[in-house]
Amino acid sequence: MSHTISSSSRPAPHAPAASPPLSRAAQLGAGVSLLLAGLLNGGSQYLTHLLTGDHGDFSDQIRWGAEHPGPHQAEQAALVASMFFLPLGLLGLAHLARWGAPRLTAVALALVLWGMWGFHNVVALGYGAGSVAPGAIGVDAAVDLNESYLDHLGVTLTALVPHLLGSFLGLLLLTLACWRSGRLPRVPLALLAAFLVWDFLLAPVGPLEPHLLLAVALVWLGVHVLRMPVGTWSGNPSADRRATAY
Repeated sequence: MSHTISSSSRPAPHAPAASPPLSRAAQLGAGVSLLLAGLLNGGSQYLTHLLTGDHGDFSDQIRWGAEHPGPHQAEQAALVASMFFLPLGLLGLAHLARWGAPRLTAVALALVLWGMWGFHNVVALGYGAGSVAPGAIGVDAAVDLNESYLDHLGVTLTALVPHLLGSFLGLLLLTLACWRSGRLPRVPLALLAAFLVWDFLLAPVGPLEPHLLLAVALVWLGVHVLRMPVGTWSGNPSADRRATAY
């Protein structure tokens, strides 16, 4: 006796999911991370500039912080906290950019991750010199410690060079990839690019300081990602069109 399986007895193939598992959770995490990074990093540094004026370098801020420990410690703590959220938010932007510019995004992401490693080290070293050292070894010694970082090869290789090259070039390329992807508003992307040029190459102008642009750009992008349809986030915008058709 032959045994055959009719087409009606075969299990029906599963319909493709509208979005991969946990897409919405990852989207919410990326959006919240961008928003908090903008407030904790850009916002805190801009508020400090309004309080202190243009001190010129971090050594001057250490001296100011010794006389105003509350605002100084709050800003430094906010910067440390921002380094948890900033890389996660940038990974979210890279996820969106890769749909339209995969090769550019890959290069940008490698540079961004290298730069964020360096930036994390810069922030950690700054917290040690600016927040811990004044109370432990005195303000003048803390300033000497901060300035000695510039002459230390290990700090140069693990903090300064990765941050100055990786963060600057990586974020510029990531901004360009996001622009080309067409999935993000272009005004905050332009503000992010303007922040990079202003922060790395130019000086503050009175009460205006480049971290204001960073705060506005990241908060704007974070809100946009939070409100984005999940299909757009997961690379399946047709699912959003199907959902709105019913």
